[in-house]
Amino acid sequence: MMKKQIIAANWKMNHGFEEADLWLESFLKFVSENKAQLAETEIVVCPPVFMIDYVDSELMESGFQRLETLLKYQGRDVTQMSEEEITAIIFKERMFSLGAQDCHFEISGSFTGDISSEMLKKIGCEYVILGHSERRAGHFESDEIVAKKVRAALSQNLTPIICVGESKETREQGKHLEFVYRQIMNSVPSDVKFEKLVIAYEPIWSIGTGLVPTSEQIKEMAKLIKKIFTEKMPNIADSYFTLYGGSVTAQNSAEILKIENVDGLLVGKASLDAAEFSKICSSNS
Repeated sequence: MMKKQIIAANWKMNHGFEEADLWLESFLKFVSENKAQLAETEIVVCPPVFMIDYVDSELMESGFQRLETLLKYQGRDVTQMSEEEITAIIFKERMFSLGAQDCHFEISGSFTGDISSEMLKKIGCEYVILGHSERRAGHFESDEIVAKKVRAALSQNLTPIICVGESKETREQGKHLEFVYRQIMNSVPSDVKFEKLVIAYEPIWSIGTGLVPTSEQIKEMAKLIKKIFTEKMPNIADSYFTLYGGSVTAQNSAEILKIENVDGLLVGKASLDAAEFSKICSSNS
């Protein structure tokens, strides 16, 4: 069975309610008009945390419409359905999945300003980005901290998107493969079962710079990631996805998606524009 490709949007610290409304109006129209074309693509949108519940409520609308139609057709009342049934129907109708940009490694506690994986689950998240280079650098997150966050995400059935990638200096020294290998081995707990695991390769020197690795450079890293899971972590070899991230645009997305062992994209700046992100989502169709 072929994997669906995953196209994930990381809005970072951008967009408020007004911008989100305009974005959703445009993007949901695109998805609605291109359902068949996007059948093999899973779209994940990761807004700032204060926006997640709001975006989730917008996504629920189509789900409730579907539920209403189904109940009418079956001649049933909503009180006759279990909470699990209702949730399954509503989530199935969502036009894209929701993700967060980070979570704490504890489920609760005295951690001012943080948010837990349990909280994210309650507001509609299915994914969470962990170990992004901006958090590794700006918040001093080590591989060990990332691994603890991965465990917290899994405890709430969230799919982790674990970011890895080397600096310009590391690549120039020819140590990029060794560096990413170590990041993955230390950031991914090997003793737990994953229903789905996403590794996002984002070379630090490419993020937001407009510089994109060559196809051969991306292919080399995707091959390494495949080797790690098939040889070192065979228990999750069938449940991982490799995304590329770093200055992805509508102009280069199709070419990147053709690279062997690349299963999708993690899109930063270009995802803020609904029209451009729409083009990226349909670039491999």
